[in-house]
Amino acid sequence: MQTQRDHVHAHQFQMGRMSCALVLGDPDTAEHPSRRAWVGLLVGILVAVLVAAGFAGYGWLVPGGNKQWRAAGAIIVEKETGTRYVYLDGVLHPTLNLTSAMLIQGSRSRITLTSRNSLKGVPHGAPIGLPGAPQVLPTAQDLVRGPWLACLAGSVPGGPADGVGINLDPAAPFAALAGDRFTLVDGADSHYLVWRGRKHRITDQVVPVALGATNAEPARAPARWLDTLPDGDPIGVPEINGTGDGGPPVAGREYRVGQLFTQPSSGAEQLFVLRPDGLTAVSRTAFLLLKAGSRGDPVALEAADVVAAPRSGDRSLAGLLPDLDRARYDEPGDRVLCARQSPAGAQAVDTAVVFTDRAHSALRADGTPTVHARPGTGMVVLPVPVPPLQPLRDLCLVSDEGVRFRLPDNDTLSALRLAGTPPVPFPAELLTTVPEGPVLSRKAIATNRERVTS
Repeated sequence: MQTQRDHVHAHQFQMGRMSCALVLGDPDTAEHPSRRAWVGLLVGILVAVLVAAGFAGYGWLVPGGNKQWRAAGAIIVEKETGTRYVYLDGVLHPTLNLTSAMLIQGSRSRITLTSRNSLKGVPHGAPIGLPGAPQVLPTAQDLVRGPWLACLAGSVPGGPADGVGINLDPAAPFAALAGDRFTLVDGADSHYLVWRGRKHRITDQVVPVALGATNAEPARAPARWLDTLPDGDPIGVPEINGTGDGGPPVAGREYRVGQLFTQPSSGAEQLFVLRPDGLTAVSRTAFLLLKAGSRGDPVALEAADVVAAPRSGDRSLAGLLPDLDRARYDEPGDRVLCARQSPAGAQAVDTAVVFTDRAHSALRADGTPTVHARPGTGMVVLPVPVPPLQPLRDLCLVSDEGVRFRLPDNDTLSALRLAGTPPVPFPAELLTTVPEGPVLSRKAIATNRERVTS
């Protein structure tokens, strides 16, 4: 009679036959069904170990198989450290900055990422490059073309009178000085009224009083900022010859020369002043200034009185001054006075007078001027104006670090990938406020290379 053990053995035997039939296709074979899988696994492991050992041995005998960094024009960047090299005469030289590497390798330069192992055993030389050159350069697509802001440090309490902050960000916010508003600035030796994009020299201290700006605190402006604004007519109290002397009678009464008169009409009020030879019409601005400088009040006349009065042959006061009678002083408050400039052709600049906030004025908290540009941007500029019959001045690159670099020739422009980029006209006097870095040229880098490698 069969025992339970016999039953278990019979079951195992039957399952083994079924496994052999399923895996090997033969239920009566004596081979174990898992043998082939184990043999294949062990053989695969052995082959993998042998292949890995082969590669390891090759890598030990021939470290670093990448030789692309030896090609002409290669700027080698070590993957593990980011160190930049150029390969010159069989020697790897670290470069102080990417700009120097591009100047060394020329217009065909290209960046090649290389592992440390590929550079193992190659002789290393002394660092080469131009100290102070930009670490990185903007691409042609990242160059900005304006507009930009030139802001007065002298409009900030405690700021230097000759300082100008430069903001090259075209998106910097601003508020234009409206056409019915004016502001006041102080130059080194003159006072100015700025209105509708022009500066008018103030020739009499009564002008701010007459125009309602008695308590104004003018911003201090250097000549290089004032020179960006076109000149308007000087503004002052008009000179009337013989003021205070007896004049011809008007409306049956005797008046002194310089007396002011008004005559209401259906349109605008008519304004007059008495000259030695009779009445003459004056502009509203001239009337305001004469009134502020006189001791008497204007006299009202009827139309018949004006018709009967003697008339002066000098009518120059009718259009002598800009029409400022309706203009009002624009109090800056916490804002900073700026010139907003943009290119107007290849060698000219348009200028508008605007205000901006302190955060976008390129001025530090103490009013010290700086140069601001968005990271990764820059501007290639042409200093203007260009003197007649003189060659164009050297182009300059203003980097995002607020430093200008001269670009003396086309070879340099090509090496830095800036060839074909139209330069932006930029006032030469304002450009001098931008800190200057070294001249970027292939000639300068060649001199540096000879000194280092000799």
